[in-house]
Amino acid sequence: MMAIDLVIPMVFSQDPQWQARYAAASGNASAATKNVRFRSWGTEGLLIRCCMKFMPWLRRIHILLASESQRRYLDEAIGANGKDGAVGPTINIVYHREFMPAKHLPCFNICTIEMFLHRIPGLAEHFIYSNDDFFPLSPLQPDDFFRPSEKIAGAFLPCQHLVERPYPDNPNIFNQFVQNGLNMIAADFGKQYTDTWLRGGHSMQPMLRTAVEEVCIRHADRISRSFTFDRTENNFNQYIFAFYQYLSGKYVDYEARHAYVGPKVPTQEVEAYLRSPNPGIVCLNDNECIADWKQRAAIVRREIEARLER
Repeated sequence: MMAIDLVIPMVFSQDPQWQARYAAASGNASAATKNVRFRSWGTEGLLIRCCMKFMPWLRRIHILLASESQRRYLDEAIGANGKDGAVGPTINIVYHREFMPAKHLPCFNICTIEMFLHRIPGLAEHFIYSNDDFFPLSPLQPDDFFRPSEKIAGAFLPCQHLVERPYPDNPNIFNQFVQNGLNMIAADFGKQYTDTWLRGGHSMQPMLRTAVEEVCIRHADRISRSFTFDRTENNFNQYIFAFYQYLSGKYVDYEARHAYVGPKVPTQEVEAYLRSPNPGIVCLNDNECIADWKQRAAIVRREIEARLER
Protein backbone atom coordinates (compact mmCIF):
# COMPACT_ATOMS: atom_id res chain seq x y z
CA MET A 1 0.00 0.00 0.00
CA MET A 2 1.26 3.49 -0.81
CA ALA A 3 2.35 5.74 2.05
CA ILE A 4 -0.21 8.49 2.72
CA ASP A 5 0.44 11.32 5.17
CA LEU A 6 -1.95 13.84 6.71
CA VAL A 7 -0.98 17.50 7.29
CA ILE A 8 -2.86 19.64 9.84
CA PRO A 9 -1.85 23.19 10.83
CA MET A 10 -2.79 24.08 14.40
CA VAL A 11 -2.54 27.19 16.54
CA PHE A 12 -3.09 27.65 20.28
CA SER A 13 -3.81 31.33 20.77
CA GLN A 14 -3.80 30.96 24.58
CA ASP A 15 -0.01 30.66 24.41
CA PRO A 16 1.45 33.92 25.91
CA GLN A 17 4.63 33.67 23.81
CA TRP A 18 2.59 33.29 20.63
CA GLN A 19 0.45 36.27 21.69
CA ALA A 20 3.55 38.39 22.25
CA ARG A 21 4.91 37.55 18.80
CA TYR A 22 1.53 38.30 17.22
CA ALA A 23 1.30 41.63 19.07
CA ALA A 24 4.81 42.62 17.98
CA ALA A 25 4.11 41.74 14.36
CA SER A 26 0.66 43.36 14.22
CA GLY A 27 1.29 46.35 16.48
CA ASN A 28 -1.93 45.48 18.30
CA ALA A 29 -1.52 43.77 21.67
CA SER A 30 -5.17 42.71 21.92
CA ALA A 31 -5.62 41.47 18.36
CA ALA A 32 -4.28 37.97 19.02
CA THR A 33 -7.02 37.00 21.45
CA LYS A 34 -9.81 38.85 19.65
CA ASN A 35 -9.26 37.35 16.19
CA VAL A 36 -11.83 34.53 15.91
CA ARG A 37 -9.70 32.79 13.30
CA PHE A 38 -7.35 31.72 16.09
CA ARG A 39 -9.78 30.69 18.83
CA SER A 40 -9.90 27.09 19.99
CA TRP A 41 -12.96 24.92 20.57
CA GLY A 42 -10.87 22.53 22.67
CA THR A 43 -11.18 19.82 20.02
CA GLU A 44 -7.55 19.40 18.92
CA GLY A 45 -7.03 16.17 20.84
CA LEU A 46 -10.37 14.82 19.67
CA LEU A 47 -9.39 15.54 16.08
CA ILE A 48 -6.22 13.48 16.43
CA ARG A 49 -8.17 10.63 18.00
CA CYS A 50 -10.68 10.74 15.13
CA CYS A 51 -7.85 10.47 12.60
CA MET A 52 -6.34 7.58 14.53
CA LYS A 53 -9.64 5.70 14.68
CA PHE A 54 -11.19 6.40 11.30
CA MET A 55 -8.01 6.72 9.18
CA PRO A 56 -5.67 4.15 10.81
CA TRP A 57 -3.95 3.42 7.48
CA LEU A 58 -2.23 6.82 7.49
CA ARG A 59 1.54 6.60 7.74
CA ARG A 60 2.10 9.87 9.56
CA ILE A 61 0.19 12.91 10.83
CA HIS A 62 2.24 16.09 10.50
CA ILE A 63 1.04 18.74 12.98
CA LEU A 64 2.29 22.21 11.97
CA LEU A 65 3.02 24.50 14.94
CA ALA A 66 4.49 28.00 15.07
CA SER A 67 7.18 27.18 17.65
CA GLU A 68 8.09 25.12 20.72
CA SER A 69 5.95 27.28 23.01
CA GLN A 70 2.87 25.81 21.30
CA ARG A 71 3.93 22.22 22.02
CA ARG A 72 2.75 22.07 25.64
CA TYR A 73 -0.81 22.97 24.59
CA LEU A 74 -0.84 20.24 21.97
CA ASP A 75 0.52 17.75 24.51
CA GLU A 76 -2.17 18.78 26.99
CA ALA A 77 -4.86 18.38 24.32
CA ILE A 78 -3.64 14.93 23.37
CA GLY A 79 -3.29 13.84 26.99
CA ALA A 80 -6.69 15.18 27.98
CA ASN A 81 -8.32 13.23 25.18
CA GLY A 82 -6.79 9.84 25.88
CA LYS A 83 -4.44 9.16 22.98
CA ASP A 84 -2.29 6.89 25.15
CA GLY A 85 -2.33 3.35 23.82
CA ALA A 86 -3.85 4.32 20.48
CA VAL A 87 -2.74 2.32 17.47
CA GLY A 88 -2.32 4.10 14.19
CA PRO A 89 -0.18 6.66 12.39
CA THR A 90 2.86 8.35 13.89
CA ILE A 91 2.42 11.95 15.02
CA ASN A 92 5.16 14.25 13.74
CA ILE A 93 5.44 17.78 15.14
CA VAL A 94 6.81 20.23 12.56
CA TYR A 95 7.66 23.80 13.53
CA HIS A 96 7.30 26.57 10.97
CA ARG A 97 11.04 27.20 10.87
CA GLU A 98 11.60 23.62 9.68
CA PHE A 99 9.85 24.17 6.34
CA MET A 100 9.47 27.95 5.94
CA PRO A 101 12.26 30.45 5.15
CA ALA A 102 13.32 32.58 8.13
CA LYS A 103 12.45 35.80 6.30
CA HIS A 104 8.75 34.85 6.43
CA LEU A 105 8.71 34.16 10.18
CA PRO A 106 6.90 34.60 12.44
CA CYS A 107 3.91 33.81 10.24
CA PHE A 108 0.24 34.16 11.20
CA ASN A 109 -1.40 33.89 7.77
CA ILE A 110 -2.40 30.34 6.82
CA CYS A 111 -2.34 31.32 3.14
CA THR A 112 1.40 31.91 3.40
CA ILE A 113 2.01 28.72 5.38
CA GLU A 114 0.22 26.67 2.72
CA MET A 115 2.67 27.82 0.05
CA PHE A 116 5.45 25.81 1.73
CA LEU A 117 3.72 22.46 2.33
CA HIS A 118 6.00 20.66 -0.13
CA ARG A 119 9.00 21.58 2.06
CA ILE A 120 7.78 19.63 5.11
CA PRO A 121 10.64 17.22 5.93
CA GLY A 122 9.80 13.61 5.11
CA LEU A 123 6.41 14.40 3.58
CA ALA A 124 5.02 11.53 1.49
CA GLU A 125 4.35 12.02 -2.22
CA HIS A 126 0.68 11.25 -1.52
CA PHE A 127 -0.65 13.41 1.29
CA ILE A 128 -3.91 14.87 2.51
CA TYR A 129 -4.15 18.48 3.63
CA SER A 130 -6.70 19.25 6.32
CA ASN A 131 -7.87 22.21 8.34
CA ASP A 132 -8.17 21.71 12.08
CA ASP A 133 -11.97 21.86 11.83
CA PHE A 134 -12.29 18.85 9.48
CA PHE A 135 -13.29 15.77 11.51
CA PRO A 136 -13.36 12.22 10.09
CA LEU A 137 -16.32 10.75 11.97
CA SER A 138 -16.80 7.40 10.24
CA PRO A 139 -14.35 4.98 8.61
CA LEU A 140 -12.51 6.29 5.56
CA GLN A 141 -10.28 4.34 3.19
CA PRO A 142 -7.21 5.24 1.13
CA ASP A 143 -9.31 5.09 -2.07
CA ASP A 144 -11.49 7.88 -0.72
CA PHE A 145 -8.47 10.08 -1.42
CA PHE A 146 -6.28 8.39 -4.04
CA ARG A 147 -7.31 6.02 -6.84
CA PRO A 148 -5.59 4.34 -9.80
CA SER A 149 -5.43 6.49 -12.91
CA GLU A 150 -7.11 5.21 -16.07
CA LYS A 151 -4.76 7.36 -18.17
CA ILE A 152 -1.39 7.00 -16.43
CA ALA A 153 -0.31 3.40 -15.90
CA GLY A 154 0.61 2.60 -12.32
CA ALA A 155 -0.25 6.08 -11.02
CA PHE A 156 -2.47 6.74 -8.03
CA LEU A 157 -3.99 10.20 -8.35
CA PRO A 158 -5.84 12.52 -5.97
CA CYS A 159 -9.62 12.22 -5.83
CA GLN A 160 -11.26 15.53 -6.69
CA HIS A 161 -14.65 16.69 -7.87
CA LEU A 162 -14.62 20.29 -9.07
CA VAL A 163 -17.63 21.91 -10.71
CA GLU A 164 -17.76 25.14 -12.69
CA ARG A 165 -20.26 27.43 -11.02
CA PRO A 166 -21.27 31.11 -11.25
CA TYR A 167 -18.88 33.45 -9.48
CA PRO A 168 -20.56 35.38 -6.60
CA ASP A 169 -22.07 38.76 -7.45
CA ASN A 170 -20.67 40.28 -4.26
CA PRO A 171 -17.38 38.46 -3.67
CA ASN A 172 -15.71 38.54 -0.27
CA ILE A 173 -11.96 38.38 0.35
CA PHE A 174 -11.97 34.58 0.26
CA ASN A 175 -13.79 34.54 -3.09
CA GLN A 176 -11.33 37.03 -4.52
CA PHE A 177 -8.11 35.31 -3.60
CA VAL A 178 -9.45 31.93 -4.67
CA GLN A 179 -10.49 33.37 -8.04
CA ASN A 180 -7.12 35.09 -8.46
CA GLY A 181 -5.40 31.79 -7.76
CA LEU A 182 -7.65 29.95 -10.19
CA ASN A 183 -6.83 32.35 -13.01
CA MET A 184 -3.11 32.23 -12.26
CA ILE A 185 -3.19 28.44 -12.66
CA ALA A 186 -5.72 28.46 -15.52
CA ALA A 187 -3.41 30.70 -17.58
CA ASP A 188 -0.90 27.84 -17.65
CA PHE A 189 -3.50 25.89 -19.64
CA GLY A 190 -4.76 28.71 -21.85
CA LYS A 191 -7.92 29.25 -19.80
CA GLN A 192 -9.51 32.15 -17.93
CA TYR A 193 -12.51 32.34 -15.62
CA THR A 194 -14.51 35.56 -15.33
CA ASP A 195 -18.16 34.95 -14.49
CA THR A 196 -17.52 31.41 -13.22
CA TRP A 197 -15.10 29.58 -10.96
CA LEU A 198 -14.29 26.01 -9.95
CA ARG A 199 -15.70 24.78 -6.67
CA GLY A 200 -15.48 21.52 -4.75
CA GLY A 201 -16.56 20.41 -1.32
CA HIS A 202 -14.98 22.16 1.67
CA SER A 203 -13.21 19.09 2.96
CA MET A 204 -9.87 17.31 3.28
CA GLN A 205 -7.82 17.75 0.11
CA PRO A 206 -5.61 14.97 -1.31
CA MET A 207 -2.46 16.26 -2.97
CA LEU A 208 0.67 15.13 -4.75
CA ARG A 209 3.78 16.63 -3.19
CA THR A 210 5.43 16.94 -6.60
CA ALA A 211 2.39 18.78 -8.02
CA VAL A 212 2.52 21.27 -5.14
CA GLU A 213 6.22 21.78 -5.76
CA GLU A 214 5.67 22.31 -9.50
CA VAL A 215 3.17 25.10 -8.80
CA CYS A 216 5.42 26.78 -6.25
CA ILE A 217 8.42 26.71 -8.59
CA ARG A 218 6.50 27.85 -11.68
CA HIS A 219 4.82 30.74 -9.87
CA ALA A 220 7.50 31.50 -7.27
CA ASP A 221 7.61 35.24 -7.98
CA ARG A 222 3.87 35.89 -7.84
CA ILE A 223 3.44 33.66 -4.80
CA SER A 224 6.25 35.38 -2.87
CA ARG A 225 4.71 38.79 -3.64
CA SER A 226 1.35 37.65 -2.28
CA PHE A 227 2.47 37.17 1.33
CA THR A 228 0.73 39.43 3.85
CA PHE A 229 0.26 39.53 7.63
CA ASP A 230 -3.52 39.04 7.40
CA ARG A 231 -5.62 37.52 4.64
CA THR A 232 -6.19 39.83 1.68
CA GLU A 233 -7.58 39.47 -1.83
CA ASN A 234 -3.97 39.29 -3.07
CA ASN A 235 -3.24 36.03 -1.27
CA PHE A 236 -3.28 32.56 -2.76
CA ASN A 237 -4.32 29.53 -0.76
CA GLN A 238 -4.04 25.76 -1.06
CA TYR A 239 -6.82 25.70 -3.68
CA ILE A 240 -4.21 26.55 -6.33
CA PHE A 241 -2.83 23.04 -5.94
CA ALA A 242 -6.26 21.46 -6.43
CA PHE A 243 -6.79 23.65 -9.51
CA TYR A 244 -3.43 22.58 -10.94
CA GLN A 245 -4.14 18.89 -10.36
CA TYR A 246 -7.57 19.28 -11.97
CA LEU A 247 -6.54 21.31 -15.02
CA SER A 248 -3.47 19.16 -15.67
CA GLY A 249 -5.53 15.97 -15.48
CA LYS A 250 -3.70 14.68 -12.42
CA TYR A 251 -6.85 13.64 -10.61
CA VAL A 252 -9.63 11.04 -10.45
CA ASP A 253 -13.20 12.35 -10.42
CA TYR A 254 -14.42 11.25 -6.99
CA GLU A 255 -15.17 12.95 -3.69
CA ALA A 256 -15.25 11.37 -0.23
CA ARG A 257 -18.47 11.68 1.74
CA HIS A 258 -18.50 14.96 3.66
CA ALA A 259 -20.74 17.57 5.27
CA TYR A 260 -20.30 21.28 5.92
CA VAL A 261 -21.66 22.60 9.21
CA GLY A 262 -21.20 26.33 8.89
CA PRO A 263 -22.53 29.40 10.70
CA LYS A 264 -25.92 29.15 8.94
CA VAL A 265 -26.59 25.82 10.66
CA PRO A 266 -28.32 26.59 14.00
CA THR A 267 -26.49 25.25 17.04
CA GLN A 268 -29.47 23.07 17.99
CA GLU A 269 -29.12 21.24 14.66
CA VAL A 270 -25.41 20.43 14.98
CA GLU A 271 -26.13 17.23 16.94
CA ALA A 272 -27.90 15.70 13.96
CA TYR A 273 -24.80 15.98 11.80
CA LEU A 274 -22.58 14.50 14.49
CA ARG A 275 -24.97 11.59 15.15
CA SER A 276 -25.37 10.65 11.49
CA PRO A 277 -24.55 6.93 11.00
CA ASN A 278 -22.00 7.51 8.23
CA PRO A 279 -21.06 11.19 8.03
CA GLY A 280 -17.58 10.78 6.55
CA ILE A 281 -15.73 14.08 7.01
CA VAL A 282 -17.59 16.83 8.85
CA CYS A 283 -16.37 20.43 8.70
CA LEU A 284 -17.33 22.29 11.88
CA ASN A 285 -16.62 25.79 10.63
CA ASP A 286 -16.25 28.74 12.98
CA ASN A 287 -16.39 32.47 12.33
CA GLU A 288 -17.55 35.75 13.85
CA CYS A 289 -21.19 35.02 12.93
CA ILE A 290 -21.49 32.32 15.61
CA ALA A 291 -22.40 34.23 18.77
CA ASP A 292 -23.01 31.11 20.90
CA TRP A 293 -19.76 29.43 19.85
CA LYS A 294 -18.90 28.25 23.38
CA GLN A 295 -22.22 26.39 23.65
CA ARG A 296 -21.69 25.01 20.16
CA ALA A 297 -18.15 23.88 21.01
CA ALA A 298 -19.39 22.08 24.15
CA ILE A 299 -21.95 20.16 22.09
CA VAL A 300 -19.29 19.26 19.53
CA ARG A 301 -16.89 17.98 22.20
CA ARG A 302 -19.60 15.91 23.87
CA GLU A 303 -20.87 14.33 20.65
CA ILE A 304 -17.45 13.55 19.20
CA GLU A 305 -16.30 12.02 22.48
CA ALA A 306 -19.42 9.84 22.52
CA ARG A 307 -18.78 8.77 18.92
CA LEU A 308 -15.19 7.82 19.71
CA GLU A 309 -16.29 5.69 22.63
CA ARG A 310 -18.68 3.55 20.58
